Amino acid sequence: MVDQQYKLRLSQALEAVSDEVVRAKIMYPNNFVNQHEAYAVILEEVDELWTEIKKNQKTYDLKAQRNEATQAAAMLARLIVELL
Repeated sequence: MVDQQYKLRLSQALEAVSDEVVRAKIMYPNNFVNQHEAYAVILEEVDELWTEIKKNQKTYDLKAQRNEATQAAAMLARLIVELL
């Protein structure tokens, strides 16, 4: 069973991902050219997350990691929407 606090945090995370998809779609209104381009964009976002994760592990910048994770998830969600 998932507790209410976790459900609240999940809802906040999904809202942030949704907001990021909309922001990116406004900036880049065209759909991905193909799945190869989508994969490249997703990979770039995951690489940026990995860069944040590899930084000084004693002083993680959790906000920066959250932002990069949100952007990566948003590009995955955007691809899912475009595949519908």
